[in-house]
Amino acid sequence: MRNWIKYLIVTIIVALLTNGGQLYFWNHYIDKIKTDYESEIEILSSTLEDIGDLVDVYSVRTTVTPGKEVKLEDLEKVQIPVSLITDSYAQESTDVEKKFYKISMKPGTLLTDDMLMKEEMDDTVREMDLIADTWSVGLEEGNYIDYEITYPYGEKYIVLSHIRVEAINDSTIKTYLNSVQRHIYNGALVDYFLQRDKGATVNLVKYLEPGVQKPAEITYSVPDNILSIITEDPNVVEKINTQLNMEKRNIIDKVIDNVSEFDISTLSGGRKRIESDINGASRDFSDELEKKLEEEAKAARKQKYENNDSSTDNTQSGLNIGEGVVE
Repeated sequence: MRNWIKYLIVTIIVALLTNGGQLYFWNHYIDKIKTDYESEIEILSSTLEDIGDLVDVYSVRTTVTPGKEVKLEDLEKVQIPVSLITDSYAQESTDVEKKFYKISMKPGTLLTDDMLMKEEMDDTVREMDLIADTWSVGLEEGNYIDYEITYPYGEKYIVLSHIRVEAINDSTIKTYLNSVQRHIYNGALVDYFLQRDKGATVNLVKYLEPGVQKPAEITYSVPDNILSIITEDPNVVEKINTQLNMEKRNIIDKVIDNVSEFDISTLSGGRKRIESDINGASRDFSDELEKKLEEEAKAARKQKYENNDSSTDNTQSGLNIGEGVVE
């Protein structure tokens, strides 16, 4: 009996010593963790003080392309330190309204003024539908183009420079032109209609980076009758240099007068074959793009269905577990 009591006492003493040691080391461990946390909190607090207050700025939510109009649904606000902010960052909706992207951007890119461009619009700007024989394969709404006329022997002149494509129809594009641009366009149409059977063409040429590339200089000069109208038009704000236009127009008229009757058939036939090839490529591109969009839409619907199906299975599984617990 005494041995049993001694054994019990020894066991209790050992247990107390063991637990006491564990308690000592545990408290020491807790104190160390607490000290480490307090140190981290101090470091974070110091870092936050160094950073300062945070402010909201706009960033793009999705991939955007040059010429696309900025829309608030394509943007999101993120916070960055006020110490990093400059006046160039877009912070308010007014900073992005009625503006377009200069360059391509990926999701998460912070918007600044130098990434956006604004179309200057005076009181004479009107909506216009332009005709063209060909345009760049893959041309899209929001792209910027030069409108060019090419005479039978290949002399090319830029009629309109750096204009935005607002919409694309079967054989025309929609854009905005001021009064001078409309007069110049009409003059080019007269030349085109008179020289079309001889091989003249009008074409749309797309800019790669419209916000970065410098707009082309206008090289076309209008006929004398159109020049007179522009000169007398009270709606024209910026007049054309009459002398310079006449000098350049003399060159164009000589080009037109020098077209040989023997070359007309060959030139016209060659131009038409080129037009046919380019327009055929455009149709192929449109068909491929439509097919791609259909496949992407189908894949999105399939993914949505699978996600909904998975969500339903999880819900049912949860209900079954619950029922089992109740039972």
